[in-house]
Amino acid sequence: MGVMESGSDATPDTVARFLNQLTAALVERGLVAEAFGARMVWAKNPAADPPGGEPRAMTMSPGLRQSVVCQRDGESGRLAWFWVWSGPTREAPSELEYLCPAEDFNQAANRITRVLRLDHADTGPVA
Repeated sequence: MGVMESGSDATPDTVARFLNQLTAALVERGLVAEAFGARMVWAKNPAADPPGGEPRAMTMSPGLRQSVVCQRDGESGRLAWFWVWSGPTREAPSELEYLCPAEDFNQAANRITRVLRLDHADTGPVA
């Protein structure tokens, strides 16, 4: 699925607002998060980083990280958040999975936080 630029909700300002809202919501939940490029948010759980911050340890064990991208949903035509998953092989492109509408940044932050949790306590079904 490619990024589509047409439509009033796909303006760079609107996408930037969604990126900032999601980034702030993830930071409020204790994650490290930043916007990457014009459409992506990258988040990580710093509690999962290897002790000592040695560069070699970070390369071998990058901790818990997740990327999501904001782009138009092919079914509804509205901006939405999509999980970014690695392809099945090193050469394969990334795969996208629908997460939620872009304006539901709190729902996106809750789900991303659940994926990056360390305790994996059973708190019921994912909303």
